[in-house]
Amino acid sequence: MSAGRLACVLLLLLGGAARALPRNTFVVAIGNNQGSVGEVDLLYAESDAKAVGEALRLHAGVSSSRQRLLLGEGAEPVRRALLELNTQLRAEASGEPSALVVFYSGHADAAGLHLGASTLPLDELKALVEGSAAAVRVLIVDACRSGALTRVKGVVEAPTFALETKDDVAMEGLAIITSSAAGESSQESDRLGSSFFTHHFVNALRGAADANGDAKVTLTEAYAYTYQQTVRSSGSTLALQHPTYAYDLKGRGDLVLASPADAPSRTGRLTLGSAVLHVVTKERVDGPLVAEVVPQGSRRTLTLPAPQTYFVQERRPDEFREYEVKLGVGEASALEQRSYRAVRYDRLVRQRGGERPFVVQLSAGGGVRGPQFSPADVGPLVQFGVGFDFAWGSVTLRARGFTGAARNDEDTLRRRDWEGALGVAVSRSVDWPWLTLSFGVLVEGVGFWQRFETNRTAPHRAAAGAAFTALFALERELLKALSVRLEGGPVASLFPLATVDERGAQRVGVGSAVTFTLSLGAVWRL
Repeated sequence: MSAGRLACVLLLLLGGAARALPRNTFVVAIGNNQGSVGEVDLLYAESDAKAVGEALRLHAGVSSSRQRLLLGEGAEPVRRALLELNTQLRAEASGEPSALVVFYSGHADAAGLHLGASTLPLDELKALVEGSAAAVRVLIVDACRSGALTRVKGVVEAPTFALETKDDVAMEGLAIITSSAAGESSQESDRLGSSFFTHHFVNALRGAADANGDAKVTLTEAYAYTYQQTVRSSGSTLALQHPTYAYDLKGRGDLVLASPADAPSRTGRLTLGSAVLHVVTKERVDGPLVAEVVPQGSRRTLTLPAPQTYFVQERRPDEFREYEVKLGVGEASALEQRSYRAVRYDRLVRQRGGERPFVVQLSAGGGVRGPQFSPADVGPLVQFGVGFDFAWGSVTLRARGFTGAARNDEDTLRRRDWEGALGVAVSRSVDWPWLTLSFGVLVEGVGFWQRFETNRTAPHRAAAGAAFTALFALERELLKALSVRLEGGPVASLFPLATVDERGAQRVGVGSAVTFTLSLGAVWRL
């Protein structure tokens, strides 16, 4: 659905005061993990039906006595339950407004719902809901086909109704919401432990969809939020999904599905204040997932079970902020007022918790290199690098420069050395709360230049060699994206070595030396 189309719906439906679900509201939640022969079993269809029923109990005030939960049932028990409920609604008709909400999660195709070995035609399901004696009927279909790691789900789009608004005192009519458009796939996610659609719909009822901040979630707000977040979540898969709607509701204003602020006891309220992804889990970062919410341009308040400790990751563009929130019964807590731990993206990549596959790093530093050709051969060095931090480790292209001077005991021969090196470093890192330890190896190609000052003839020399360094580093973050690094380690060098025997003959062989480097520098991560 286009943004313009959704905007038109919002303008039409929000034209008057919103009306809450009547006290006489019934819910039928249907879930079946099994489909027809050849269809893969789902994992979360039945638990999704339970979650929607519980969300409507907590946030819409629909008591358990007015809910029918049908799990793993075939077409006939579902048909019978809807017919019996319709008979009950007609028998209890007393002029008091009534409503019916039917939710289904399971397998389906263009013909009907696949309830194990049986099929309930979609036309019949729609007729059973549309023919109910309830004044307001809401049908929500989250239907599945097949899949692997994410089990693929599919449903045909319901026909579109003409939308009207009148000055009627009461609201009546039919609303249909499906989890995907015709020809598309819907999906369930092992990470969420739910389908994308149902997970976001439940969070909408908890308050994530409250766009105007009035502590009420209307049908339009719930659909708009679920649509946006389902498209976002499915965008990381091969099957983008767009939930659809068909509204034929008559009456001024919109229908209120939930009032999170009026939730019964044993709940608390958590306010999210920035328009980035928030991942809420129980007790710890790898605990059971509770909610995945992106506040759309304003603060959003979630009503959650309490007392309970929640771990919240606020996934900002440059870092994750991690909060531990102990939410008490009846307590209102805002993240912006709580302390947090910031985790930069190179750590997140290494922990496989970030959304980026790698982080670019630029480094520069200066220090000393120990003696190589003679005990006095110590001098300053500078080094620069550009690298990439991956989940498995870091790869850095390094450039280094060194200069040093030495003389013989009689001061008859003075020597100035220069070295230029280009190499590749591969390292691994271990992250501690305030410090990162890295270890690895640096392999370099080295150019050597020597200039002599003497009263004899001594030609200048140039040669090429290699160096191998066992690197060890400690790194501490100073500012956002900027860290200080202390680095060093033993260096083994190979180089051409010229020697002169007693007869003055010169021979060139391969020399080696072991020394050390120590440097202090800065690392900037992009």
